[in-house]
Amino acid sequence: MSAHVTRRRFLTTALSASVLPRLAHAQTATVIDGKTFQGTRIASGTKGDGGEGLRAKSNMVIRNCTFLDLGNGAVRVNVPTDNLIIEDCEAKNLYRFLEDTSSNKDNPAILSHFAVRRSIAREIDHGMIRIRYGSHDGTIEDVVAYGSAQCDLYCVGFQLDDEAHDITYSRVAAHGFQESGRPDDKYWNGDGFSDERGNRGIRYISCTATQCSDGGFDLKSANVYMEQCVSRANKRNYRLWNGGELRQCRSEDPRLYGGTGGTAHFSFHGDVDHYVLDSPVVRAAAGNAAPVFLIDTTTPLTLDIRNADIDAPDAPLFAIKGPEPVINWVPERSQQTIRVLRDRA
Repeated sequence: MSAHVTRRRFLTTALSASVLPRLAHAQTATVIDGKTFQGTRIASGTKGDGGEGLRAKSNMVIRNCTFLDLGNGAVRVNVPTDNLIIEDCEAKNLYRFLEDTSSNKDNPAILSHFAVRRSIAREIDHGMIRIRYGSHDGTIEDVVAYGSAQCDLYCVGFQLDDEAHDITYSRVAAHGFQESGRPDDKYWNGDGFSDERGNRGIRYISCTATQCSDGGFDLKSANVYMEQCVSRANKRNYRLWNGGELRQCRSEDPRLYGGTGGTAHFSFHGDVDHYVLDSPVVRAAAGNAAPVFLIDTTTPLTLDIRNADIDAPDAPLFAIKGPEPVINWVPERSQQTIRVLRDRA
């Protein structure tokens, strides 16, 4: 994805149409257009320094706005909110762009039928978007997020928590979410995209994650679906914890930025089920020894590998630290394109 997001209109795909908000032509919508929201955050600000930009409400459209020097929420969802659109916005020097946190814990701030489109933010200290509780039926498309040089601990570009479900990312990119304050003898976090075991119905279409200090995509949701995604120069390009299908996804040159734990193209962890990798593409430069498949699970992984195109000449194909996995090659391995140093680490 280009780092420059233009104002041109994108044609709505059939995929995103199923989750577009219903207020597209609502006459009662609150429209905030072309405004600048200026906070007080300095370049070295922490946590919520700088304050919030504005609080969302149902049937709101926020477009062509600029958000500068703000804390935990350029846009804050603090109560149940339906039919929110954010589009064609820019932001710089934030703790988080879109924050979903309830003001009253007994009244979860569920965000429903929402869209975030064609927006870009730079110098983000913690994350671009956090969506949680039972939030549902959302689309995030053509959005780009860049981490700052002072990213907070557990920084994440795009984060789903709790029971958030039926959310689609299309052409979304996260770059440079690297923890800046973690000691070298500890495991460094910092992900481009993350979701959790309570999440479901999550789709990533043509998304990109680069230069994160942990996972490009760190995914625990059930039956996750990914298509034509690219993960490049993250410590572990794809971290997978549950089950699902990845079609035509690409992994390039994992890179260690600091801390403990090794690199990998595709790594599997915890209590896993069944993953399908359909037409995966792996590329690693000479000298890059990151294993293609790191399997460090507590239960046996079933992994279908279909029509792989793997070129990692100085890396092992498998590094297995947990139970022996079940690998199904379709077609058989000898008929797939695989160039590695050896089979096992």
